Amino acid sequence: MKEKKVKKAFGTHEVGRLCHVTPPTIIRWMEEGKLRFFTTGGGHRRVWDSDLAAFMREHNIPVPPELGTGAPLRILIVDDDAEIRGLVKRVVTREYPRAEVAEAVDGFEAGAKIYSFRPSLILLDLQLPMLDGFKVCAMIREDADMGDVKILATTGYNTADSGSEILAAGADAFLAKPFELSALSESLRKLVPEGA
Repeated sequence: MKEKKVKKAFGTHEVGRLCHVTPPTIIRWMEEGKLRFFTTGGGHRRVWDSDLAAFMREHNIPVPPELGTGAPLRILIVDDDAEIRGLVKRVVTREYPRAEVAEAVDGFEAGAKIYSFRPSLILLDLQLPMLDGFKVCAMIREDADMGDVKILATTGYNTADSGSEILAAGADAFLAKPFELSALSESLRKLVPEGA
């Protein structure tokens, strides 16, 4: 059985120190809806570690080790072409040498691994056997527990509408095949900055 991570909450002073800004700036971000928070019974604002880490990644603020997100970066590569999976895996392991990487060959296996492996980032081919990538993407976005999962969608059947359709389905970014390895690296770094 997988050990459940204990959540940690941070006050506005701690969040300010971690983000290198003043507590009033943190309060303003909260009031503007930029930073998710909750209020204690005593009226103090608190931010969960996972929400803070997601906010920092989204705004390109380096996530310090002391934040204690603890969970290793997990990346799932979903593609029915073994050659492409191998190529993508080489790029992924070069960009994130400490990441745990898993692979899936079809939509059904992807669905199972998403729940067992709990990836932080999914590289998702749209044209999959059994269950297409659009349905997999929608399934992820309908699950409230997977709100932080980043999805980089790819397809060889690129049309004018492919990119907008998959972004509307919930993907964070889209790459048309064939893609340059440098473009893949750049997309990965944008979604999950190094050290995140």
